Amino acid sequence: MQETSETRSAIDPGTAVDLALRESGGGRVAGVRSSVEFGRPAWLVQFVRGSWLCTAAVDAGTGEVTMILDDGPRADVAEPPLMDTAATDVTVLRSGFVTIGDLRAGSGTSAYAATEHGIAHIRLTRDGRLVVEDHHRVGPTREVAPVPGGVVATTADGRLVRVDPDGRPVWELQLPSCPHSLATDDTGTRLLAATMIGALEVDATTGAVIRILGGAVRAAAYLPDGGRVLAGQGGKLLVLDAHGEQRWTWTQGERPGRMWVRDGRIHVTGEGGLKEILPGVGVLARWSSPLAGGVRSAVVTEGVVFTCSGEARLEAHGYATAGYAGPLDGVPDHPETMTLLTDPSGAAWLLTAHRGGLISAVRT
Repeated sequence: MQETSETRSAIDPGTAVDLALRESGGGRVAGVRSSVEFGRPAWLVQFVRGSWLCTAAVDAGTGEVTMILDDGPRADVAEPPLMDTAATDVTVLRSGFVTIGDLRAGSGTSAYAATEHGIAHIRLTRDGRLVVEDHHRVGPTREVAPVPGGVVATTADGRLVRVDPDGRPVWELQLPSCPHSLATDDTGTRLLAATMIGALEVDATTGAVIRILGGAVRAAAYLPDGGRVLAGQGGKLLVLDAHGEQRWTWTQGERPGRMWVRDGRIHVTGEGGLKEILPGVGVLARWSSPLAGGVRSAVVTEGVVFTCSGEARLEAHGYATAGYAGPLDGVPDHPETMTLLTDPSGAAWLLTAHRGGLISAVRT
């Protein structure tokens, strides 16, 4: 194996990491360097998964993963103890809804759900029960976004609707294209609706359109500094600064699902799992399931990552090295979407909507 100082290639290091982690089923990158493998330029990607260290060779011209070597367990990269997947504190609510397309945490122990008829307000009580407190009938909704003094939702007929805590209409905006996703900034004063004509930035107080960013957008989110990240249909990521100027672009090659930003890192779900992406660098980690490679929804918490595909079980992974803990026992099957709540004692609960309108809460 001959190492080179430079690899001229069609595949950049960030893409090589992405391809290697997808082929291997997940992991967190430890390093990447150029090399020559079998007479061809290549990238050697070293990554960890759990306590195991691995090396993958990625052809720098074609992107083919030509080799994955298991370098064995390493004590110095050991995953912190993974959570016990035998869920003990579980509560389940038969909500009466047929479908729940989205769940977002609101203030305190409450959350909002997008249902076939409107916006449901769900609360976790002090004794660990789930109750539906209100159901605001604004029509079939797809996504919800809690904001100070209410909630905003996208509807199946292409409207953006804001209601107050009592369900009274505040404003309504007919969008020129049906939205795929909805996000708010950290203050809840601005919204990003991802549509086929671009990401519409909207004033959350008045409902006025501020600007339209990009072309066809599948998902959009805000960065902590006020910048935005847009994900196109084909997987192209575009990072803009607070003034709308391009800061970074990268094509990750997979159709994006949900996207959000946590601690300055972009998280994207899709057919290849859940990715963590650092703007300006590329993929740092990928979590996927041996039961179902794709991830529909996910929650990233301190030390634990939860994923679901909609077809399999709710699953847990370690955050630090992407170790796979396994499916959660004692929780209903067919999870669709999830969020994280905090109860009055400060304990975290994973709130999940399942097929058929079931809602579960698991103390993590």
